Amino acid sequence: MSLSFSFKLLLSLILACMSVPSLADRITQPIPIDSVSGVTDHTRNNSAQTSTPVSSDPISARGVVLQVDQSNATIKINHDPIAALDWPRMTMPFRLKERSLADKIKKGDIVEFFLEKEASDYVIVKLNKRNSTRSSQ
Repeated sequence: MSLSFSFKLLLSLILACMSVPSLADRITQPIPIDSVSGVTDHTRNNSAQTSTPVSSDPISARGVVLQVDQSNATIKINHDPIAALDWPRMTMPFRLKERSLADKIKKGDIVEFFLEKEASDYVIVKLNKRNSTRSSQ
């Protein structure tokens, strides 16, 4: 008995399709938890980590106030190098944690300020006016 080529092809396709569901069942079987070691779950939302400061200790810095914006609770400071952050001397604006901190200072004041990391920015959490002049320019 001789079968035609097209019939053989059709028969092999039918047999192949019949074995696919059993193969699919083996592929999608869950892996037992006991057999997985050292796997980290990166799907959890770690929102608590992103809003907390990296360190509980504020970072101390010193600089000269160039501008005070009380309505937006920001100040622009030309600060000395900040070794803890590996920042050189530069001029930059900072957000104040509390609006009332802007009441303590004015343009030209030499200040010591303390920064904490909040989200992706550093925020001034404490501010002290200094009487002495800046020793390095």
